[in-house]
Amino acid sequence: MVQSPILGELEIKVMEHLWIHREGTVKSVHEHLSSTKKLSTNTIQSALERLFRKELLVRSKQSHSYIYSVKVSKEELLGSMITDMLGRFGTDSQLSTAAIINAAESIDDDALNMLGAEIERRRKVGES
Repeated sequence: MVQSPILGELEIKVMEHLWIHREGTVKSVHEHLSSTKKLSTNTIQSALERLFRKELLVRSKQSHSYIYSVKVSKEELLGSMITDMLGRFGTDSQLSTAAIINAAESIDDDALNMLGAEIERRRKVGES
């Protein structure tokens, strides 16, 4: 599992953009993100560099610029962040369960059904 770095709001927006578009340059990410909020190219370049150093992005040189793409899936990153947060508060099973139930209250019925089905699947695998 990927290590869980702390991400700022801009870094999350950059990751969201790259998960959708698969890859991007500083220029293409800047064009997309600055359409809703005034951001400089240097700000985007810094965010991409931070995400690269956090090992969430890979990059390859093409001509005079880098092309960035995601190294981890959204699900993998979110899962590691949740696991990390639970681990920071100790290994108390009751606390972890209460936190997960509390978080589950904010997800829709389809997601709850998927979660229930996955719990059942894992129980059956554990019984085998």
